[in-house]
Amino acid sequence: MEFIRIDEDITLSKTNHSDCDAMVEHLQDKEIYNQTLQIPYPYTFKDAEYIVKYFQSTTLKYGKLTNWAIRNKDQRLIGIIGFHNGIKSHKEEIGYWLAKTYFGKGIMTKTLRKVCEVAFEEFGLMRITANIFENNFASAKVLEKCNFVLEAPCLRNHYLKNNKLQNGMLYALTNIR
Repeated sequence: MEFIRIDEDITLSKTNHSDCDAMVEHLQDKEIYNQTLQIPYPYTFKDAEYIVKYFQSTTLKYGKLTNWAIRNKDQRLIGIIGFHNGIKSHKEEIGYWLAKTYFGKGIMTKTLRKVCEVAFEEFGLMRITANIFENNFASAKVLEKCNFVLEAPCLRNHYLKNNKLQNGMLYALTNIR
């Protein structure tokens, strides 16, 4: 699915090279960096170009768009949501980030719900997981609002971030018919 409408102000579409400036701008926020594992800091234009190319390659490889730009009513990129490895089997891990100025507006909850619906109905996924840092309370709240179940409340020393071990949590949403 190339374009997904979330509501009157928010849509999802593929990322483009023209999104790189917005990615760099938003991902200079240390708070986003602190709650994500694979986003570098400081975030550079080269990092943004790499991720756009990676998303394009997974689309070609799997024949479907599996990572989306979250766009505001002006069609400006304000975040990203997608599956880490494309869609290779009945299960996949999802990840996301949102620009800080859009926190607390319910955007990520609506977006995650819609992407999970698409993944179950159109991609045939049966299980979607989300791994988060133990102290990422905002993301935990979003996942719980979207009916994800906390399966592993304490993955001890699961992540290495800034040369420090951190605990994680594993959430999952299943679609068993």
